[in-house]
Amino acid sequence: MSRLKQILAHGAVAVGTFVSEVRNPNLSHLLAQSGFDFFILDNEHGAFSWETMAAMIAGARGANIDVVVRVPEIRREAILKPLDLGAAGLLVPMVDEPAQAREVLRHAKYPPQGNRGLALRRAHSLFRKVSAAEYLAQANAETFIAVQAETAQAVENAAAIAAVEGVDAIFVGPMDLSVNLGLSGQTGHPRLVEAVQKVAAGCAKTGVAPGLLTASAPETVAWIQKGIRFIAYGSDVTLLADGAAAAISAIKEASPV
Repeated sequence: MSRLKQILAHGAVAVGTFVSEVRNPNLSHLLAQSGFDFFILDNEHGAFSWETMAAMIAGARGANIDVVVRVPEIRREAILKPLDLGAAGLLVPMVDEPAQAREVLRHAKYPPQGNRGLALRRAHSLFRKVSAAEYLAQANAETFIAVQAETAQAVENAAAIAAVEGVDAIFVGPMDLSVNLGLSGQTGHPRLVEAVQKVAAGCAKTGVAPGLLTASAPETVAWIQKGIRFIAYGSDVTLLADGAAAAISAIKEASPV
């Protein structure tokens, strides 16, 4: 079982980050050494080719850190290929109702749970010669599937989506949800906070992990205390740009004129 699924299965908190710009496989070692449990390779808003994705996933497996690929849409190729390349799982945007979650699982899981195409000696199996019956069951059990709640409809349907067998997490995209609620970026607004808590409550009924994108350590800690367990803290862009900006600002303030 992947590190990510093990952490969540034990009721603990998994902390990762988004990667949308850095295309060097060695980034995996930097994130792993920093203590991240996983990272999300963003192919919804990012622009990774299949070849780059393959290299990033291979680097991550060597660094012993899980990769979750955010796919751009619910479509067979978009779901199949990251898994064949060895991704630990998927993050699927704009899942508003249980039927969409079931469609994701149909593409992501092998029979009898789904209809994922079969190509055994690929990166996902480390090119080993495996028993089809044993490997398909193992892969189905280990593949991590998270769906995103980014609309009021998804929030209302959170409990029903969480009840779909095979869904491991429901991840709130706070910016898109804020826009959908007419709040446009007000991620701390009481209505948005209430929506996230409603998703978390829906998840609690089936043991599915509630997830959220966070922007600061204090915010992250506060949400963990409210039950959020699948955390994406910032991104490669914010960690680099904001970290550098804070350091340079402090240095310049302390420097003589």
